[in-house]
Amino acid sequence: MVDEEHRRGSILLADIGSVVTKAALLDRTGGQCRIVALGEAPTTLDHPWADVTLGLRDAITQVSVIAGREFFDDAGDLVSPEVSSSRGVDLFSMTISAARPLQVVVCGLGKDWSAASAERAVTTTYARVRASLDADGSGGVWQEADWAQRISSAKPDVILLVGGTDGGGAAPVVQMLHSVLSSLSMIEPSRTPALLFAGNASLRETVEKLVGGRARLRFAPNVRPTLADENLAGAAHELDAFYVERQVARLPGIDALVRWGPVSMGPAAAAFGGVVDYIAHLEDGGQAVLGVDVGAAHTAAAAGCDGNLSIALGDVGVALANQTLRRRGIDALMRWLPEAAHPDQVRRLLARREARPASTPGDPLALHLDQALAREAILETIEGARAGMRPGSLLPDDERVVSPHIIVVSGGVFAHAPRPGQAALIVLDAVQPRGISKLLLDAYRLLGPLWSIAAVDPLTVAECLSTGGLVDLATVVAPAGKARAGETVLEARVTYEGGAALDVEVRLGDLEVLPLGARQRAVLDLHPRRGIDVGMGGPGKGGEREVTGGLAGLIIDARGRPLMMASGREDRARQARQWLSDVGG
Repeated sequence: MVDEEHRRGSILLADIGSVVTKAALLDRTGGQCRIVALGEAPTTLDHPWADVTLGLRDAITQVSVIAGREFFDDAGDLVSPEVSSSRGVDLFSMTISAARPLQVVVCGLGKDWSAASAERAVTTTYARVRASLDADGSGGVWQEADWAQRISSAKPDVILLVGGTDGGGAAPVVQMLHSVLSSLSMIEPSRTPALLFAGNASLRETVEKLVGGRARLRFAPNVRPTLADENLAGAAHELDAFYVERQVARLPGIDALVRWGPVSMGPAAAAFGGVVDYIAHLEDGGQAVLGVDVGAAHTAAAAGCDGNLSIALGDVGVALANQTLRRRGIDALMRWLPEAAHPDQVRRLLARREARPASTPGDPLALHLDQALAREAILETIEGARAGMRPGSLLPDDERVVSPHIIVVSGGVFAHAPRPGQAALIVLDAVQPRGISKLLLDAYRLLGPLWSIAAVDPLTVAECLSTGGLVDLATVVAPAGKARAGETVLEARVTYEGGAALDVEVRLGDLEVLPLGARQRAVLDLHPRRGIDVGMGGPGKGGEREVTGGLAGLIIDARGRPLMMASGREDRARQARQWLSDVGG
C-alpha cells in the first residue's frame, strides 16, 4: 500500500498497443482523482528503425503540452518520483499488447479433456496454438519420432504439457514427457522452448528431475485437477509471464522503459480482466459483469460471475480489416451498414483501413464500417469462447446463459463514436443482452494501466473508477421471448424524481430510447406479457426497479433475441438506418 503522502501525487498511465500508444496523466490531490491530460500516437513498430519508446514519447509529449508538466530529464529518462508540481511523476504504470503472440504447442493425454482445457487456457492470453498433440490422436501409442518432428516444425516459444488428474496415474504422463523431451534435440539451442507443466500435480518432482537443465521449466496448477473440474487461471497466468519475458522483452527500446521503474508491465487483456473482476466483486448479490475491449488488433472479452473470472482474447480488431473480412465474410460486415454500398466499395475501404491502421474514419461510410468491424470482432471473440465456457457464462444467443447485469466497454470505436447512442448500439447488436443491463464506458481507454497500480495503490483505483474513470452510457431493458413481429411485449412506466411519469407500450421489433440522463434516477415499472422475460424473476414477471440513466438514456431493446434481421441487403440497410436513427443517429 502506498502511503497517503505518496498517493496525493501524480500517476502516468500508458498502454502500448500494436497500432496505437496511449498515455494519460492522473492527478490525485485533495482527495480527488481526475484525468488531467490524454495523448495518443502511432506505435510505429512496423518501421525497421522504430522502437516502442517513440510512440510512447510522442503520446507523453502531448500530455506534457496539455498539462504543463515536464516528464523527462536531460538523459531522456522519466523523472520519478516527482520533484515538483510541474516536473516528474510519482508512479508509472504500463500495459502492453504490441509484442508478437507466443507460439505454443499443447501436449496432453485426452483430446477432449486435458488437451482441450490447455487450448482454452492459451486462448485467454496473447498466445496462439501452433500444434496440439494428444494420446488420442496417436491411437494411444506414443510415437516419439512423430511428436518430435511436429514439435520442432512448429518452432514453439512454449510447450504446454498437461494430463492426468491430481493424484492419478503417472506412467502415461511420464511417457508423454519423454516424447516431448526427445524433440528438444531437434531444435537449435538458441530456440529451445520453455516448458510449462500444468498436469498431475503429484508428478512435479518427477517432471523436474526428467527435464533437468534441458529447458526452462515452470509449473502451474493442473488445468484438469479432476474430470469434472477445470482450472485455467494458473496456466494463463504463467503464459502471460512468458509473454512479457520472452516476447515483450524482445521489443526494441523496451529496456529504456524498464529503467523508468514501472509499477508493472503486464499484458493489457489480463489487466482489463482484473477491472471486470473487481467490478463484479463490488456488486452486492454477485451480479454478473461482462467487459468488452475492442482494440486495433485484438479484442478481449472478460466475464466475472459468482466469483469466477473468464477471459477470451481474439486476434481480430478494427484495424485488421482484411482478416475480419476473411473470417466473417463481406455480408456479415455489410449487414450493419445503414447506407447502400457495393461490396467492391467496402473492400476498398477495408484495404485502406488496414493500410492505415492508426487513422480515424473520414466519412460516414468509413465510420459505420469501423463500427461494423467492432461488432464482428466482438461476435468472433465471444463465439470462439463459447465452447470453453460452461452454463452460466456470459455469452449471447444461448438459452443457458446468465445475461450480464453490467457491461463495461472499452476501445476507440466506442470513445470516438460521434454520439453515445452509436456506442450503445454497437454493444447491443454484438452482445445482445437480455433483461436489465447497465452499460459503462471506459471513456479514457486506460482501465488496464489503471488496474496495474492496484497492488500498490488500490484506493486510487477505486476512486478513479467511481469519479469518472467509468461513464454511465445507458441502462438497457431487453425483453426476450417468443412473439410475433408487431405484437406488444411490454408495457413500461418511467417515474422521474420530480414525479413526472412516462408510459410506453413496446412491440416486438421496437428500439425505444427514453430520456434519462447520466446519474439521473427514476423508477421503472415493467409489465411484460405472458412468456416474455425482462429479467425480473422469469417469463411474465414484472415489477419496479430503480434505475439510473446515461449518456444514451434509457434504452428498451425489443428487437428480439437473437436479433430479427432483414434478409436482403437493401432491407438490412434500411433496418440499420432505422436503428441508428432510433438511438439518436
